[in-house]
Amino acid sequence: MNERTPQSPDGAAGVSPALDQALDQALARSLRPPTLSAAFRRGLEAAIARSGEGDHARLRAQLEREHRQAISDLRSGYIRVSRGTLITLVAAAFVSGIALVAAMPWLTEHFGPDVPRVLAGVGVAVAVGFGVVAWWPRSPFVRLLD
Repeated sequence: MNERTPQSPDGAAGVSPALDQALDQALARSLRPPTLSAAFRRGLEAAIARSGEGDHARLRAQLEREHRQAISDLRSGYIRVSRGTLITLVAAAFVSGIALVAAMPWLTEHFGPDVPRVLAGVGVAVAVGFGVVAWWPRSPFVRLLD
């Protein structure tokens, strides 16, 4: 299956071989390889036979470079997304605080001394709503309803 050393090809040090093996087994169970016709296999073998031995080494080196570049691009994109998410979260917190300060006189006038309970209840309802919206597509219940 997977013959990675503790230093995996994508540069991640300390990868657990047991975790890799479990992931490979789960992927093998989930993703069945497509069936290929005999004509495809004959064509593939003919193309391999036509290419020179040096072509394989050069192609492998090129593919490994492309793989390292793709992993690097994914990681840098992840960092950008994480940074963007953090900036959005901080900005939303500040805007929420400013809106609450501006709305506090109106809230006190309409709800009296119960404003903290009302705000806590609204906050919990909004948080649960966002949680359900984020969780529902990955929920096992969705598959039951399909």
